[in-house]
Amino acid sequence: MHSYPSWPFLASPAHPFLSALWEVLAHGVIAAFVIAPLVWRSGKRSRFLLLAFVGGVILDVDHALAAESLNPGAMEELGRRPPTHSLAFAATLALIAYALTRRLLVAWGVLAVMVSHLIFDAAGGGVRWMYPLQEPESIPWLLCPAGILLLFGVSLALARSKVSPPARLRPVSAIDAHPVDEHARGELGGRIG
Repeated sequence: MHSYPSWPFLASPAHPFLSALWEVLAHGVIAAFVIAPLVWRSGKRSRFLLLAFVGGVILDVDHALAAESLNPGAMEELGRRPPTHSLAFAATLALIAYALTRRLLVAWGVLAVMVSHLIFDAAGGGVRWMYPLQEPESIPWLLCPAGILLLFGVSLALARSKVSPPARLRPVSAIDAHPVDEHARGELGGRIG
């Protein structure tokens, strides 16, 4: 972790613990935001939002491994994020998620959470997000909110495109349950009488 030169009010080497806390909160909230449209359709919203929050933060475990310390000060001094902060690593995790679940929405969720982390970090520099390439090490800071909104938009489009459940799985409404209405529509077959 290192301070964001474009956003000096967000992180500071003089306050490594506060910087680390800020990054944990920012990554977690952004990750939950980018997949919120998909989570909203789920019956397990709080569980999936918590999973997204943790997923947005978990990528930073590589800082501790690279610094060989849990000390935020040691992690601040890295200067550059490890190679796991890359699109290649994010795509690999998404492919693994798809291979394990065979669900495109799960793979998209993993990809969106990881890419949101990369976008946020790359806006500050020191991220070889196109690893194994050495450059670029950053993106213009305006691409951070634009990229986050784009990820949210894709999640929203995917959530809206989901096919409704099959008729046998849909809840029965009062109209569907009434036998007279079923007979009038010819669903009972046969005649009254």
